[in-house]
Amino acid sequence: MTRSLPGLAAASLLLATAASAQVTPVCTDTFEYPIGSTFHGLPGGTGWSNNWYVDGGGNAAYLTQDNTMTPNFALSDGVGGHAVQQFTWNSAYRQIDLAAHPDLLDTATNMWGRDGAVLWVSYSIEKYAGGTTEGYCGLSLWKAGQSLPEAILLGSGWDLDEWGIDDEGATGRPPEFVAGSNASQAARLVYRIDCLPGDERVQMWIDPATPYPTGGADLDTTIVDLKFNEIRLSAGGNFGDTVIFDDIEIAKGTAAGTVGTNYCAANINSTGATGSIAAIGSAIASANNLRLEASSLPNSSFGFFLTSTSQGAVANPGGSSGVLCLGGAIGRYVGPGEILNSGGNGTFSLQLDLTQTPTPVGLVSIQAGETWNFSAWHRDAVGGSTTSNFTDGVEVTFL
Repeated sequence: MTRSLPGLAAASLLLATAASAQVTPVCTDTFEYPIGSTFHGLPGGTGWSNNWYVDGGGNAAYLTQDNTMTPNFALSDGVGGHAVQQFTWNSAYRQIDLAAHPDLLDTATNMWGRDGAVLWVSYSIEKYAGGTTEGYCGLSLWKAGQSLPEAILLGSGWDLDEWGIDDEGATGRPPEFVAGSNASQAARLVYRIDCLPGDERVQMWIDPATPYPTGGADLDTTIVDLKFNEIRLSAGGNFGDTVIFDDIEIAKGTAAGTVGTNYCAANINSTGATGSIAAIGSAIASANNLRLEASSLPNSSFGFFLTSTSQGAVANPGGSSGVLCLGGAIGRYVGPGEILNSGGNGTFSLQLDLTQTPTPVGLVSIQAGETWNFSAWHRDAVGGSTTSNFTDGVEVTFL
């Protein structure tokens, strides 16, 4: 099934990131193992707590091959080999070094999936179809030691032949897929999982141009609360035996990119430009990681940020030369260390504490589902006369 989620489509704009500088790989494997033999029991890659376990065929259901052997893999990364499943219905497992990244660890379950974490899972895959769509293939996030271990299948669900997800395998929600995609063609699949209180948000891209894409996801949906401690490579069905996997990566974090949507036209200040505001970091309220930055300001000007749950467009408030892009009850960031100076580059910024958000009646904590608007006020001088101005506004809906 496919799911239409207009709210999540809008949210994708708020969570879009512009670069990958803050995304850190935590588990990788490029299958640099002896070519032509099983990788069962071998320790390659990074970020794992044990060696590969391969079931079936005397622990040889998966082999390492390269493109000197058939079938060739269209998306071979050219590093080492790639994993080839030669017997259907079999699997290969690898447990994660959970302790290496305590920021991802949910202490109640001792698994990864802590609320506020952002995880990326990506890998390359090719299924050599045998004339039928009856089957499944992909990488599963796994809960080793649990009676129902499959947390989610990232790949092609049963009898779909399209790329997507299957939430908690046969026991969870119906599978979702990208209509028109073809699971019989080689693909690089990239998934971003935002671990939120309650359901998680999952975005999926097929053959994206960048390793950690921004916006425009091919699939954008929610899944039940996700926890996992292992991965499983697996395929089964009547489409034939051969499925190829390569270049597996789990990563964490988001880029230092902007979130939110700018609105409202600011007036030109004494620099000849309009002041601009950006919200940088994460729109996940529980992550408490959002920074405001005002730019294109006059040099050495004092100023501070403002916030409200309402928008506005008030011209020349209090004799200012600018437009106030906020309405309703407006809070001012004027506490210790919050009155700022634009210095020699016309910029100032403030790392917010979302649990201490100013309002006219005191500090409040921003919650998931709320929309807040931000702007900045700053001193200015025009024609030798002291005045003030504002940046435009930015709206952030928190998740």
